[in-house]
Amino acid sequence: MEVINPSKSTNNDIPPYVEKYIENKIENKINNLLETLPDNKIDRKESKNPYNLTINELYKNTLQTVIDIINDIIELNNKVSQEPNDINYYITKVIYILTDNDRKLYVGIILIILSFVIYFIDGASV
Repeated sequence: MEVINPSKSTNNDIPPYVEKYIENKIENKINNLLETLPDNKIDRKESKNPYNLTINELYKNTLQTVIDIINDIIELNNKVSQEPNDINYYITKVIYILTDNDRKLYVGIILIILSFVIYFIDGASV
């Protein structure tokens, strides 16, 4: 009688169709898992800590924010001209445009720059 030693397992013991079946099952499970996971790569990029931004990034992002705000206000003006004039609606939408996404930091930078400009203009006129 022949005794089979489990420690001496070779690749010939497992039929090839079983290996292929297992590989397909594992691949399907991984693909299903990857499909269910949310894609947050964009959110991670946008939520960069403001303390870690360089001066160049702050400059570029501030300019881009100014351009986006101007475009949004132009779109709002085109929409409001077609609808009845309601000042509360317009003010609410402008505040929403200024605080949309991560614009709060850049709107603050813009307001500080404008305050310096107005201060120096006022000081020069005296």
